[in-house]
This record gives sequence, C-alpha cells and structure tokens, in this order.
Amino acid sequence: MKLRIFCDFDGTIAQNDVGNLVFTTFGNPDHWWNLVDRWRKGELDGRDLWRRQCKVSNMTEQQLDEFAAEQPVDPAFPAFVTFCEQRNIPVYVVSDGMDAYISKILRFNGINNLKIRANRLEIHPDGRLSVEFPYYQKDCCNCGNCKGYHVKKEKRPGEKTIYIGDGFSDVCGLKAADITFAKGYLLDYCRENDFECKTFNTFSDVQNQLKMLLGE
Repeated sequence: MKLRIFCDFDGTIAQNDVGNLVFTTFGNPDHWWNLVDRWRKGELDGRDLWRRQCKVSNMTEQQLDEFAAEQPVDPAFPAFVTFCEQRNIPVYVVSDGMDAYISKILRFNGINNLKIRANRLEIHPDGRLSVEFPYYQKDCCNCGNCKGYHVKKEKRPGEKTIYIGDGFSDVCGLKAADITFAKGYLLDYCRENDFECKTFNTFSDVQNQLKMLLGE
C-alpha cells in the first residue's frame, strides 16, 4: 500500500500551539484572543486573523530564532520522519500558521527535509510583520491556507492519504483524506459529526498503527 502523509503543525508536530504563543508573546494578547474567538465563530477568515494581529505585533529575526529554539516537538516525531523516509512515504507539514517559525523549529529539532505548506511571514528590518497567503482557496471554510486543498492536490493514483491533526483548521484536511488520525478539537469534531478517525496521543501511536496498516 502506498501512503502520503499530511501533518498539522501547531499542537500536533509542535507540542505547543506556537502560532498562539508567537502572537501573544510579540503582540497584543487580548487583541489576539478576541480575533481567534471571532475567527472560530466565522466572523473573520484566516487572512483577516493574521493580518490584523501582524499590525499590532513586532519582532526581529533574532527574537524569533531564540523563541523557536525553545519550542519542543513531539519527542516521537523525528523517529516517525525516519520511519517514513525508510519506506519512501512523503510527509507534508500543512499549517494555517507561519512558515517562518515552522521551518526554524523543525531545524532546531534536527528535521530539515520536510515539505512545508504554510502562510508566509515576512519580518521587516524595523520589526514590522506582514503575511502572504500563497495557498488561499476561496471555496475553503475560513482558513488562510486550506489543508484539504493540499491533500487533494498532492494525492497520486493508487495512494491512501493520511491526515494527522488536532484543531479547528484541520477540518478541511479531515474531509479530503482517506484516513485521519485525530486528537483534541478535531477528535471531538469527528465524534460529533460522525466522521471516522483513528485516535492518537503521540506520533509513536501513529507509527504503530501505520505498521499494522502496512502489514508489518
């Protein structure tokens, strides 16, 4: 069986919700949580969420480096990446967060060769922030980066797509994938809306279930 894997980042690969931490550390926390609440209610789309917070946030590349170096990933994730590499299983990081902190955190944890599909954050010399949305899809619910778009776009004939996630922005990925591993909000969503999924706590759980799926 051929597999292609798509993983959420914040709260899934990274132990923390790094997007929340970045913009509460370097921005206005009250403003941020108000925006998140409105986003979850459907009053803002993902682009509005990020653009409005970037306007009240300020940081340098060095500050982001120092911040990223302190962010842990799931301890089982590096071994999971190796497991997939040994079996020629492509792994994509799909996130409605920002490429700048994702790539830094992965690098600080010794992971350098994953495909990253995320929004693009630019840190200007004076500390101002701006964001671009290269993967925005008008027919998506309210994400800046539609994860379901990547699952559908990258799938090849004869493959099973695997989606791994935990949050609100993972619903699009869930609906596009053949098999979903869920925890947190995404697990609750699956149970409340009768979507089939497999549960996990760490990537060790996912790896063990993939071994069974592959007949190992």
